[in-house]
Amino acid sequence: MTRVEKIKNVIGIIYSWVMFLFTPFFFISCGTIIPCTFRPFYYWSIGPLKIESSSGYSYSQIKTAFDDVMNFIWRGAPFKTGDLAFTAEEESHFADCIPLFRLQLILFIVGVVLFAAYYILTWKKVIPSKRFKNISPVSYGAMLTLLLMAVIGIFAAVNFNLLFEIFHKVFFPGKSNWTFDPNTEQVINILPESFFLECAIFIISVVIILCITSIILGFVFRHKRNVKDRTL
Repeated sequence: MTRVEKIKNVIGIIYSWVMFLFTPFFFISCGTIIPCTFRPFYYWSIGPLKIESSSGYSYSQIKTAFDDVMNFIWRGAPFKTGDLAFTAEEESHFADCIPLFRLQLILFIVGVVLFAAYYILTWKKVIPSKRFKNISPVSYGAMLTLLLMAVIGIFAAVNFNLLFEIFHKVFFPGKSNWTFDPNTEQVINILPESFFLECAIFIISVVIILCITSIILGFVFRHKRNVKDRTL
């Protein structure tokens, strides 16, 4: 093996480990990117979740308040919630949410670039494709992600409130501004628990579909490679 081949081999090993470890982050970002950025996802939930009747606000008031919050998060607009009352603590919480929202977008973009580069480089044989038992690192990453989703899904089914609380304590350590008073921080009235549960179901479903697809493709391509190797 030449020096260049050795370098390519090392790069292939490192890249394969990166793909394995980054797969859970990328798949989860694929699931969260729509609820985080695609506003119609929330608009379409207003009717089915009966947010108008439960909150006492009109569709226009709800939509305006939601858009104001999203403009604050994504566009850096001044914080407001339409006709709904808010406090400085509430504004502080949504300011804390900004890095998390943007992190999901960054993970998604980085994931697209990493995956595209990996498949192009291995397909063009610029770097060797490292596989364990002839299965790609992405498929193993999908297995790891599927295990994580199973644990989270079971947890959510058993006690979603506790999962919701743990999530906030992990990502907002030492903060208590994520508990809203519906009388003075009225945006919580248009963001019921049922909406967050819907988001969780959507995210888990997308991730599971991506995982199962990756795992199936991994075994299909392994079978094809094994058949090809036997015929050589």
